[in-house]
Amino acid sequence: MSKKINLFISHYGGDESYIEKFKDLLNRSSYDIRDSSIVESEPNKATNTDYIKSLLRPQIDWAGTMIVLIGSKTHEREWVNWEIEYAANNGDKRIVGVFLPGSMDADIPAALDEYGDSCVAWNSDKIVSAIEGENTWQDSKGNSRPFSGQPRPTC
Repeated sequence: MSKKINLFISHYGGDESYIEKFKDLLNRSSYDIRDSSIVESEPNKATNTDYIKSLLRPQIDWAGTMIVLIGSKTHEREWVNWEIEYAANNGDKRIVGVFLPGSMDADIPAALDEYGDSCVAWNSDKIVSAIEGENTWQDSKGNSRPFSGQPRPTC
């Protein structure tokens, strides 16, 4: 029997193709993914910052876990950092970074380092463990690395 999970997948638009690959990876681990992410391939042409935030807030609030897909440009995206900060400060949800294949350790968004619960390489077992509560910090190759942020309180 598959386990249902509500995710918001934060990502750089250029890495959008990895969203389905990520879901396929978790589906093979017996997860039934329900995703509230907003993708650029379904543009809404919004440019007003307050309006965009009003679209993102309920999507993030609905999800029990935020996944941050870490590609080579993710750390440069202002919206990714905002989504992570919002998730950390508004509700009790896990924030898990997942390095995309070929990513570098320097690609981690600043907000993930500050607010994340876990950061792992592209490995289904490690991703599942992180989603289920293990606070693992890895580099892009799957080696252990120190956590540089502050541990977040848990209930």
